[in-house]
Amino acid sequence: MSSPAVYQPPRTVATVTTVLLAVSAGVAMLAAVAALLMYGSADDMGPHILNGADALVVLSSGLQMLALAGTAAAFITWFHRVRVNAEVFDPMGHRRSRGWAIGGWFVPFANLWFPREIAVDTWQASTRLDASGVRAPLPHTLLNAWWVTFCAGRIIGRIGSQFLDSAEYSDSYRTAATWLLTADALDVVAAGLAIAVVQKLTAAQEERHAEAVARAFPGTGFPGAPGAPGAHGATAWN
Repeated sequence: MSSPAVYQPPRTVATVTTVLLAVSAGVAMLAAVAALLMYGSADDMGPHILNGADALVVLSSGLQMLALAGTAAAFITWFHRVRVNAEVFDPMGHRRSRGWAIGGWFVPFANLWFPREIAVDTWQASTRLDASGVRAPLPHTLLNAWWVTFCAGRIIGRIGSQFLDSAEYSDSYRTAATWLLTADALDVVAAGLAIAVVQKLTAAQEERHAEAVARAFPGTGFPGAPGAPGAHGATAWN
């Protein structure tokens, strides 16, 4: 049986995650430039000839792998923390146990939908109750946009890498470049959307925790208390 959930501030790990997501987006832009150069110089590529454009693609792919490893570690750490925090706010509103906030990213096929389910439940549990004590269902536009672009970028990137590995002539290099450029563009968009997800969910949990502290210590003027200076409405996907 899992130990009781304990709230831990998510702001520091959210900031680290945001910075690394921005770095990953920058590396993806560099990879996109490399793919464009390879597309433009495809006529100069004979069978298995490695020229400057192809070398830049290989280099940028290596940088992407390094950036992805660091970003994934930070993001999953943040993801698990907000999942545990959400259980403090609503112990019953979760389809997956908190361990899946980590394991769900690594199990084949399950990693195509488990993380999204956990994100939906975590966000819902982190929102304020309405006047009747009910959490109204929230729209998932931002969450869905992030998840679709993230998954599409990963899948298309693998296809592009396979084309590049087997490329021999100009047409095959152009095909590989097209797939890789598409994946890089999706990676940039997904990183931006992930930053929005991290910031919105982190802010929502900070608001809920501030309100809980204000209720536990009434009359202290805690800044997150309803009606206190600095209080504001709950964030929602839009």
